[in-house]
Amino acid sequence: MKAQTQLILAGVLALCGSLPAAAFDLAAAVKAARDYDASYAGARQTLLAGQEKAVQGRALLLPTVGLSAGITRTDAMKPDADPYNTRSVGVQLSQPLFDVASYTGYKQGQISSELAGVQFAASSQQLVADVAKAYFNVLLAEDVLSVTRATKKAYERQLAQAKKAFEVGTATITDTHEAQAGYDAAQASEIAAVSDLEIKRNTLTNLTGLDAEKINHLRGSVELEHDSGSLPEWLNRAEAGSLSIKSARQQLQLAEESLTAARGKHLPTVALTAGYSNSHTTEPTSVASGRGNTAGNTLGLNLSLPLYAGGGINSQVRAAAANLEKARDDVEVARRDTALAVRSAWLGVSNGAAQVKAQEQLLVSAKSKLDATRLGREVGVRTNLDLLNAESSYQDAVRALASARYNLLYARLALALAAGELDDQAVATVNRFF
Repeated sequence: MKAQTQLILAGVLALCGSLPAAAFDLAAAVKAARDYDASYAGARQTLLAGQEKAVQGRALLLPTVGLSAGITRTDAMKPDADPYNTRSVGVQLSQPLFDVASYTGYKQGQISSELAGVQFAASSQQLVADVAKAYFNVLLAEDVLSVTRATKKAYERQLAQAKKAFEVGTATITDTHEAQAGYDAAQASEIAAVSDLEIKRNTLTNLTGLDAEKINHLRGSVELEHDSGSLPEWLNRAEAGSLSIKSARQQLQLAEESLTAARGKHLPTVALTAGYSNSHTTEPTSVASGRGNTAGNTLGLNLSLPLYAGGGINSQVRAAAANLEKARDDVEVARRDTALAVRSAWLGVSNGAAQVKAQEQLLVSAKSKLDATRLGREVGVRTNLDLLNAESSYQDAVRALASARYNLLYARLALALAAGELDDQAVATVNRFF
């Protein structure tokens, strides 16, 4: 019975191992990448570390409490006396009352924590864009390979016909050599296309951990929607939502706080201090005078004012001011780069839709030309070379249409990325076409 159970279990495991991996679409690829990609996992840990900056900054404004304790043995050599022990314990508290550095450190901690969130969101959206790019690259590489193989078959047919025509004496050896050269070139193109497809699949697998051979394709004859909205509308959305602009502005805030902190080093610091101490000693004189055990409390204000630091503070102020100006320039760079990215992506969507329609019409024309050339070849008014050229033009139209479709879909995602809106909903609007 036990052996039978083990046999059944082995059969089930073998059956499961033989089942093909499930196909996946773009949304599934993005979800898998979030669990698999090591760079994204590192970005998540960077986010957790960055969030601690707020806690560290807040700690600068809170009191610090310390405990001290010690024991000392004293053995006097002159004058001759008995050795004695001293034990002490104390608690000290310090609360900053006026400290520009502590306050700016608190504000920098808050800003740094927010910046970490923005940077993680940017990493998350960039991962989506990278997965989409890799996904579309695989699809295009598969289409290119399919077209290349179809072209190769056309050259193969021409070569066979040229050889047959040469054997019966209706063609020259030159026709055979030309057909052979075309076939060899097509074969070389196929090898290159196979290699490129393997590279593209490996790239997608490296991001998602999925078997790229199981990728889902576009639904047949699907009409891609192309309502992208107006360019000014997208520019306004990007101005408000672009993560690169948000990051640059937060870096500007950090630079402003750094300048305030540098200038604050010219100002005094004031802190409230309090403490309690308890001491016990066996020193004979102290014991005899009744001071063997002592305890006391302290409460005070400490003020510190820098007078001269060798010009270092002034230098730090000048450096912080220069960094502040650079941060302002970086904000302008981010705004311009974002606007350029939005314009490019918006044109990719609006013009891409027109390009898809043009390529669809071109494909219809190329198919009509191919059918007409085939009929003309059958009745003898077209040559094999004419038919080969028509087939090549048709396959080129197939490849161009596929490329235009993938470019349009990616442009939609790139537009959302530039505006800081590349989330699961944006992916879903594209994923429904698969």
